[in-house]
Amino acid sequence: MVKNYIKIAIRNIQRQKVFSFINITGLSVGMACCMLIFLFIRDELSYDHFHDKKDRIYRLLYDSSNGITLARAPITIQPLMEDFFPEVEMASRVFVRNASVSIKAEEIDSKEDKSFEETDLYFADDAFTDIFTLEPIAGNKSNWLKEPYTVVLDEESAIKYFGSTDVINKTIYLRGDRAFKVNGVVKDFPTNSHMHFNMLLPFDNMFDIEEDSSAARIKTNLSQNWVISHSHTFVLLKKGANPTAVDNRTVELVETHAPERLRLGQSFRLQPIEQVHLHSSDIYLNPEAQGDIQYVYVFGGIALITLLIACFNFINLSTAQSMQRAKEVGMRKVMGAGKKHLFIQFLGESIIICFFGFVLSLGLVNLALPKLNELTGKSLELANLLYPEIILSFIGIFLTTGILGGSYPAFYISRVNMITTLKGKVSETVGKKINFRQFLVIVQFAASIVLITGSLLIFKQLNYLLNRPVGFNTSLMLNVPLFSQNINTLFGGVDGPLRQRLNTFEEELERFPEIQKITLSSNLPGISSVSRMVTYEGKETTDPIFVTSFSVDYDFLETYSLNLVSGRDFNREMGTDHTNAFILNEQAVKEFNFGTPSEAIGKEVTLEGKTGQVIGVVKNFHYTSLRSAIGSMIMDVQVSFFSAITMRLNTRDPASTIALIEDKWKEFFPEKTFEYSFIDESLASNYENERRLGNIIGIFASLAILVSCLGSYGLIMYNARRREKEIGVRKVLGANFRQVITLMFKDFTILYLISFLLAVPFIYYFANSWLSDFDYKIGLTIDVFLISGFFTLMIVWFTISYHSIKSALINPVKCLRDE
Repeated sequence: MVKNYIKIAIRNIQRQKVFSFINITGLSVGMACCMLIFLFIRDELSYDHFHDKKDRIYRLLYDSSNGITLARAPITIQPLMEDFFPEVEMASRVFVRNASVSIKAEEIDSKEDKSFEETDLYFADDAFTDIFTLEPIAGNKSNWLKEPYTVVLDEESAIKYFGSTDVINKTIYLRGDRAFKVNGVVKDFPTNSHMHFNMLLPFDNMFDIEEDSSAARIKTNLSQNWVISHSHTFVLLKKGANPTAVDNRTVELVETHAPERLRLGQSFRLQPIEQVHLHSSDIYLNPEAQGDIQYVYVFGGIALITLLIACFNFINLSTAQSMQRAKEVGMRKVMGAGKKHLFIQFLGESIIICFFGFVLSLGLVNLALPKLNELTGKSLELANLLYPEIILSFIGIFLTTGILGGSYPAFYISRVNMITTLKGKVSETVGKKINFRQFLVIVQFAASIVLITGSLLIFKQLNYLLNRPVGFNTSLMLNVPLFSQNINTLFGGVDGPLRQRLNTFEEELERFPEIQKITLSSNLPGISSVSRMVTYEGKETTDPIFVTSFSVDYDFLETYSLNLVSGRDFNREMGTDHTNAFILNEQAVKEFNFGTPSEAIGKEVTLEGKTGQVIGVVKNFHYTSLRSAIGSMIMDVQVSFFSAITMRLNTRDPASTIALIEDKWKEFFPEKTFEYSFIDESLASNYENERRLGNIIGIFASLAILVSCLGSYGLIMYNARRREKEIGVRKVLGANFRQVITLMFKDFTILYLISFLLAVPFIYYFANSWLSDFDYKIGLTIDVFLISGFFTLMIVWFTISYHSIKSALINPVKCLRDE
């Protein structure tokens, strides 16, 4: 009997080729989208799960007094944690920096030394190796980070430097002359880690690779500083310890140990390491770009909607086909088939179709995975589906879809009266006016409108973010860092002799006509910023606040094309601007209650002990990420904090100009590897995740819309075929072409309008939870909603038009013939 059911199912699939194609294609695309998104979400949710003690590892977050949350904390906290908090088992600080790395020729059997400019050097306390799970390849783990001037390499770096992992007791040099002995090699952290290091070095050695003249001063400053956000701090709690107990006492820790002048209302709290990747989008100074839980929800929603649309399509078309087979069912009942046999037959056919769709979806997943990896930067494989829980999940999806698609028509038509089925008069209703298929069509159209609108909203929001004017010139702006990323960016590293070299270097470059302007600064607008303590005239309390600070050279505003709205620029000829002059942005004038920009001129401001007057007000610009609102910003001329040279080029051949600059750099700064980047490219790279995710959302949303269109096409085609005899009768009675077209349009247009109204609350909720700018939100929601509604309506009308014209032009005699 089972064999007979399978034969009948295959015959029906072959007989109804168009409907079978739509069903199988829709199901396969829906299931494939669901599988791919499942793989992506599973990888996103798996970050940092490879650590054995993951459930006890936390990151210390720093809630500063200006409302910003930072991923780094003062280094003064970690040494106190074990004694102050009984819940803490151990803690480790991690300072991430860049450095020039060199390998001597004799270490690698080469004729010349090798040098590299490396990122992600992790200076860490020895507890780091006990908190996190490191897989040793070479060396004794018990000695790692305990001996000074030693280094642990990851596998990739060891092979890169020495060609193998057999590198114990080899020597690498930082900054050319600081020797570190390799005493360990570990496997690279997997891709699903929120941080990745090239090498691990003892925390205290970070001071030893600074300039000798500044190392002691920096170490002293950091050891007493309770304000500066310096190092990532990770905490391992004891088993069964409550992290809330630690959070509740961090203020007490500050009040007990911090000097009174450095108690600025800051607080600290613990974040589970498993939440770092997806719950840090609003946290500054993460070691790497992180994900966003909102995108996980969006992708999950797309997967669910796509699968639901595919299921609804399948249920609709299966139900419609079962109604066409009413006479067949009646004959089977006459021949003795019971309700059970009919139910099994229809359900079996549904499951067989779903099985074909499921097999095809696996092939689609295999084909699409390389493209998904390219878009996401991940390394997902089809083998990732071969876990028991995943296999069971997808078999569950396949069976659920088959049962949903076949159970209703099987259950309903098997219970219909035999005489009714023989007459072919079967209808299924969920109310007096809307039948079951119409109900599903309404839900399907509403889901399609929500999906199209949501996708367009995301694209428009991302486009708004990526193309919002930053407020300063970015074209052909070349950045050359003075130092590797280090502590000097916080405490200053330009002394008198270096300043003299910089002045001469600038003079040499200014002779090249390809270089239009040159300036120096502590940070780069839009890319990095530092907040410092500020007090100002008229402030009610003497407690300082944190304000973003830029130390800039005299020609900074001109080089970046920043606009003064009041006052003047820094002027070298004034003689005192480097000691007592400040420039504010418009937002600072507003927050300091200085009145208008012109009224702010002459107001007194103190920046970490440096007191002076406001000499100018600059128009607001995005000095930090476009994701953040523009806050208060202050500029001064403080040479010691300079860390980058910016050059505005005036050339059609940047490559040759960069080569000229590099030659001069090697002449003046042989101790530092020449690096450069274009500011517009650096800004764009900050939003690469958004670009990637936008592309992925677009692809999956398009596939979901395709599934919806296939289903709509099938339903409208079925409706047109079902009403052919009715149309024939109407044409015989005198109905014209326009009347037939109107008849065909009416039913689906009404269903569409109901769907449109049903989608409104969902779109409103989505827009309010996704978009950040309220004024932008209202206009954009209405705009995109109308566009998506019109787009969906056009798809429906196009499909109706095609079948309506076919029906309107068909011969009425043929329509009325009983075949």
